[in-house]
Amino acid sequence: MKVLVVEDEFYARKAMIRQIKKYDQDGLFEISEASNGEEGWEFCEKYKPELVLTDIRMPKMDGIQLLQEIRNNELEIKVIILSAYSDFEYARSAIVNGASDYLLKPIDDTALTECLNKFVTQHKIERKEALLSRKDMATQYILNSIQESKYSGFIEKNMFERVFPQYQLGVFLFLHDKPRQEIFLTELEESCGSIMLTKIRFVELKPDMWILLVRPEGDMLFFWRRIRKLLEKEDSQVKIGISNVYGANASVLDAFREAVTAIKSRIYKRESLIFAKEIKQEDFSEYYLEKEIERELEQYLKEGNESKTGTTLDKLFKDIEKVLPIRIECMELLYSQIILIYRRTIRMENHDKELDNLSEGFLKFDSVLEIESYLRRIAENICHMQPQRQSDELTNTGMDIVEKMSEYAVNNYNMDITIRNLAENVFFMNQSYISHLFAEKKGISFSAFLRMIRICHAKEFLADARWSVTDVALMSGYNDTSQFIRIFRQETGMTPKKYRIFLKNGGSENESRES
Repeated sequence: MKVLVVEDEFYARKAMIRQIKKYDQDGLFEISEASNGEEGWEFCEKYKPELVLTDIRMPKMDGIQLLQEIRNNELEIKVIILSAYSDFEYARSAIVNGASDYLLKPIDDTALTECLNKFVTQHKIERKEALLSRKDMATQYILNSIQESKYSGFIEKNMFERVFPQYQLGVFLFLHDKPRQEIFLTELEESCGSIMLTKIRFVELKPDMWILLVRPEGDMLFFWRRIRKLLEKEDSQVKIGISNVYGANASVLDAFREAVTAIKSRIYKRESLIFAKEIKQEDFSEYYLEKEIERELEQYLKEGNESKTGTTLDKLFKDIEKVLPIRIECMELLYSQIILIYRRTIRMENHDKELDNLSEGFLKFDSVLEIESYLRRIAENICHMQPQRQSDELTNTGMDIVEKMSEYAVNNYNMDITIRNLAENVFFMNQSYISHLFAEKKGISFSAFLRMIRICHAKEFLADARWSVTDVALMSGYNDTSQFIRIFRQETGMTPKKYRIFLKNGGSENESRES
């Protein structure tokens, strides 16, 4: 934190700086000095310190005038007024103009400590709130640089370059069990101490992706391992990619892409923490999908010929195996091309707005074998779907997709079904799109539709005394019995046990809801 001491008397100014340094055992403060209010204001305009301690009576510009300039220009700077005068008018003027505190000279260590403790505590609270709400300018610059390729926020960029003359960027991809932001940031602060609010910025880019940008100091390998340990303590399954160290004027977007590529390279490395510097391009081969294989794959998929489709994929992955490891961008392009072939085969080529984010799907894989297994599984599903699709002469209108989603839910209600699973493994479309489409056409969300089917079957199972409530939960698609009981009660007005008693006493479905 930048602290400015403004005092016209040389020895008094140096004494104040010594007192602050004595307090600042953790090295929180970067202390500067000015000999009058005019110098102080020039410093505030240029460097925007977090705290100013200023004397009142000074030549050129006094402390109250300095405070007024800071407030008139809406600078978010805390100001502590120092004065040898206990005159009420000075104190009143300082308070009216927004001074944070007012200390009488000579200032003893106890009074200064109490004042600075209050400032540090409040500053930490405000910084944490700014980080979580993305109001911090450096955080805004990071977020906008990644989301907007042509972003050029001049003020935010200047602030970022001042805070981060160098930086290293880490991307965290959560596969499941993501910790709460507030808990993680609190533990990070406890682990890292004062640098948390001065040399680190946190951004939640997406629900399953976090970014941590750090000003590198000391052993950064140890730092990132400590962060991984924090997340492992929360039982989070996470992949972490770390960029190289960049200068302030370098592209944040480039650092982000580098870290994401490091995560993708996990298909060759089983570690959960991967550094971009470990990925040497000269160690990787290039490989591109042959036109002949592309034509064969599309032809056999359209015919629904599972055997020949499998043979084509065998040939493809045997060729890949000969040249492994291949460059990540080549593997990613290959994956995207095959998924696009699948989409064309099932006549989804017109959904152009849903063909984005294919590279994000690539992030979930841990090995080349996983990619192969995933693509084979989808190909088998397409081959099984083709005869029915051809005989029905489907046109893939929105209603066709919704009916297929409904049919899938009816036939697989006892499986672990999610809208994400349907989007990625059955329809190869954007999750948000098919979720919105289903709700629009059906007037009910997919999750509510699936819940309705499951509860309907659960009622049938509960009529059979052979099955326990836990058995019924599992047969109805719920692995968590407590969740099943809660949902059943929400839908029927009674617990499964009470519903079973109700049926035993001769109750009918129409009477099943409790008043």
